Amino acid sequence: MIGPVTPTPLGPTPQGNTTPATSAISPIRLLTEGGRLLLDAAVIPEKLPSLIVGEQVTARIAEKLDNNQVAVLIKNGLFTLNMPKGMQISGDTLNLRVATLRPDLSFALVEAGGEQAKDSSVEVSLSRASRYLTDLLRSGEGSPSSKNLNLDAARQTPTHLAQTMRHDVQKSGLFYESHLKAWEEGRMPLETLREEPQARLTAALSNPRHPAADQAHVELGKLVQQQLATQENHQIPLQGFAWPGQPMSILIEQEATDEREGRGDSDMEAWTTSMSLSLPALGSLNARLRMVGGAVQVTFAADSDSAGELIRANARRLEEGFELAGLQLASLVVKHETTE
Repeated sequence: MIGPVTPTPLGPTPQGNTTPATSAISPIRLLTEGGRLLLDAAVIPEKLPSLIVGEQVTARIAEKLDNNQVAVLIKNGLFTLNMPKGMQISGDTLNLRVATLRPDLSFALVEAGGEQAKDSSVEVSLSRASRYLTDLLRSGEGSPSSKNLNLDAARQTPTHLAQTMRHDVQKSGLFYESHLKAWEEGRMPLETLREEPQARLTAALSNPRHPAADQAHVELGKLVQQQLATQENHQIPLQGFAWPGQPMSILIEQEATDEREGRGDSDMEAWTTSMSLSLPALGSLNARLRMVGGAVQVTFAADSDSAGELIRANARRLEEGFELAGLQLASLVVKHETTE
């Protein structure tokens, strides 16, 4: 039995207007989906279920609404989706793939070869370069959206860890085009540019008969998908091991302008980094660092009292570590969270 769900409109609603927020579909999103219109979420549940870009979900149709909208249940959450004009829905479910999470949540219809997929198609005229990029993106479908980190906190000093993480992000290929511009302007040596994956893949792709050409095409498709996801969502998800046998996930995110204005930091760029660990002795631990200028706000959420006490006891060491890095610990909050 599904309990009552209170829907929440997406986006700001000035002057108390509760009309669901809608937005134009960007060319990047159209290109990512091969010219297929996306289904934007006009209304989302108050408690949003866990969703990941690229994840395939089943939407059970609850009610067909006016204004080309439909109410659906996704992971027991009630959503209202904006449907493309002229689209006819048959059956009681939709097969969807999570296309974007930010700034707006949207889904793409999964190709099923049936009438549903046909009705949702949109004729889009693409250039030869755009068609190539579309084929490239399709070749990388289903790829993980996060980059891998190579860390070992058991053997590396904090300074070395920071350098390793910076190197992995910079050489990930996500910023290859901006690095090309830096090389063209003489701000980056060619040897540094060649360390990025695009340089390695180009050698194989330049010769169609190269034995690794097909695999290079798939790898490049995955990389382009990750670049577009980064540009669309302003997020860099990272996966890796804090030390051997200890998985860790990190999310680097640029804070939106409206969020900064709400905090009174509209004139300064703000970044947040979230890290999740599940430690053998201390249990689950989540850390969130928000950096504005040289000030850092840190929030820890632990599911055990002992972990919270340990963090508080070492607060001074944390503050000294930030000072050595030229940063100021503006605030430290330690929360106790119980896992269900």
